Amino acid sequence: MDDAILPLNAVPKQQVTEYLGRRGMTSEVVEWKYFDENFNRGRDRGYVWIRDGDVQGFIGLIPWSVRRADERVEMVWGCDWSVADPNISKGMGLVLATHSMSLHRPWISLGGSAKARTIMPHLCHHKVDDAGLVFWQPLRLGAALRKLGERNRLAQWLERTFLRSVPVRWVARPSLRRPDIITESGLSPIVADLTEHDHFSEWHPHHRFEDLAWSLGRCPSIATRTCYIRGLSGVDAAAILWRNSQAADFWKVTLWAAPMRHALLADLLHEVRWQVFQEGGVAISTLVSHLQTDLIEQLQASGYWRQPRPLPMYLVGEHKQSLPFLDMTGLSYLCTDLAYRF
Repeated sequence: MDDAILPLNAVPKQQVTEYLGRRGMTSEVVEWKYFDENFNRGRDRGYVWIRDGDVQGFIGLIPWSVRRADERVEMVWGCDWSVADPNISKGMGLVLATHSMSLHRPWISLGGSAKARTIMPHLCHHKVDDAGLVFWQPLRLGAALRKLGERNRLAQWLERTFLRSVPVRWVARPSLRRPDIITESGLSPIVADLTEHDHFSEWHPHHRFEDLAWSLGRCPSIATRTCYIRGLSGVDAAAILWRNSQAADFWKVTLWAAPMRHALLADLLHEVRWQVFQEGGVAISTLVSHLQTDLIEQLQASGYWRQPRPLPMYLVGEHKQSLPFLDMTGLSYLCTDLAYRF
């Protein structure tokens, strides 16, 4: 048998599209995720295991960077790690991952499948067990029915009835005394005032606007909007919220605030809740770092509850060199490929 591990750009696009399609990814998402040249800019986007001319395994890479004040480190997020038949190709998934990690470091994974979580601790140089914390705010009964439906057929049936739209909490209209909140359809460039600022004193994912324009702005499977509050010298706080383009039930949100302006997040969270409720949404979720204690307190005060199972973060560093960072603040659904997954 003829085996080879090749960079993604050395494999015919159609073969990759068909392989990922068999794993549930539409051709439109594959095109956006791996073949958007405005984002790729000649960078490696993954590796493919070829056997006898056919794609038998894949691991994706998302080039990103982390930043602390004026320090910046280029890194990659790992994603979409799979082999066609694990029973036949035992060990090749591991070979594929280690090959990718040997060429791109720091290499970081956040969360991952149950199988990946059993393997990654043996491959990484450092693990943060509770790095990412997911918070939920149920708005309608459909949120609970979706969760119960994972194990209960009756709940699956009830989710298709009027019960899914029954509110589980009263959502009041935002107060007229709050700061003015501006809402724009799509991803507004205004968020760059906060995401590209150099005031962060801890390592965090650096969300350059040109990268967000790829991950949120051009993603074919989501619909996005931006809410923000202006201050005297720019934007004081902002939220991006989005949903699957084919459904308005489950929404995701990520938030930022300028230094000393975190209190404004309460007004943004209220506005987000109101807008999602008005559109028939059943739940909102957000992902934060376990280091963001101020934001965690704000979420809990706004009625969000924490999902029991955190997302671990796995870091693979340079050979025989210590990692430049062992943890990160500012984690969100914008990290790796979590944004479009509902």
